[in-house]
Amino acid sequence: MLANSAIARPYAKAVFALAMCDQKLEEWQNTLKTFALVAAECKKRDLLNNPGVGRKQEVGFFHDASKNFPDALNLIHILSERKKLEILPNISSSYQKLFFEHKNILEAKIVTAHELNSEQKEKLANALQQHYKQQISAQYQINNKLIGGAVIHVADQLIDGSIKGKLQRLKHSLL
Repeated sequence: MLANSAIARPYAKAVFALAMCDQKLEEWQNTLKTFALVAAECKKRDLLNNPGVGRKQEVGFFHDASKNFPDALNLIHILSERKKLEILPNISSSYQKLFFEHKNILEAKIVTAHELNSEQKEKLANALQQHYKQQISAQYQINNKLIGGAVIHVADQLIDGSIKGKLQRLKHSLL
């Protein structure tokens, strides 16, 4: 997976440069997200790089997502020729990082023990925005092993406010 990220980065940079020139940053972001979903589904069904599936058919899987966007279809053709369609999720991820960096948005991964309601999510996102003085794009996950509280990953920081984390710190201080 790490190798795919390294391979995907130059493609993402090239797409980002093209998107900047054409002023289509959001359109590319949405299209790449869709391509990533299609590629993941094709990979599950073993349809990419399968000798029984032709290049034309592989490109066809992505056609609906790019039919009104010729540059995106060109990317699919290039990746298909190079047998690299499986790296589309990595390209999408790398592009999103470039997009957020350009827009001065921080990504936050928030893992909680239980589902948060919309009001709690909004309060948490606002608190993070005030703390970091930047717009936050929050991704939420649930992990019942946390018992309660939350673990927040922002940039290179980890904020562990979970009960599990507090119990582990208490254990280490007692030993």
